[in-house]
Amino acid sequence: MMFGEYLTLGATAASLAMDAFSVSICIGLCHERLRLREALILGAAFGFFQFFMPLLGGEIAEHLSGFFDIWTPWIAAALIIWVAVNMIKEARDCENGGKSCMSVTFKSVAVLALATSLDALAVGFSIESTGGSALTLAVLAGIITLSLSIFGALVGKRLGSTFGKKAEYLGGGVLLAIAAKIIFDAL
Repeated sequence: MMFGEYLTLGATAASLAMDAFSVSICIGLCHERLRLREALILGAAFGFFQFFMPLLGGEIAEHLSGFFDIWTPWIAAALIIWVAVNMIKEARDCENGGKSCMSVTFKSVAVLALATSLDALAVGFSIESTGGSALTLAVLAGIITLSLSIFGALVGKRLGSTFGKKAEYLGGGVLLAIAAKIIFDAL
């Protein structure tokens, strides 16, 4: 593989990581007390899904071509909207004496990791269909996403402690904006 191909795959992997990076910032925003362990869990989950999904897309490249092109953005947007609405609801509940902002639970992290990696499934499918290497993309996407997600969660935490509880509303709004962009791009 030539240097230019690695560069192209690296840029593709970095662009795939941007949704996970943005979501990690949002999670950090609403967690003043986010621990390094939780940031590592976020990074590992997002990185794993960004690694696994291009491989899965490459494996099924010859079977379901139309499905990925049509439905992937809509599924990803729906999952992100669901998380954003829950984040905003929990922020409102917190103001009314309820529990704190969205917890870093297995369920919430898994849903977000899946939602932010569906585009990687489609890209893995496309790359493999055109003779590229889904494995190389998967490795680069996993490493870049892991790193950016940990960094994003920790930066978001720092910003969240500055903005207080309003940061959770901001995080939910940013997630809604990400979902809107996904929908807009799909149209």
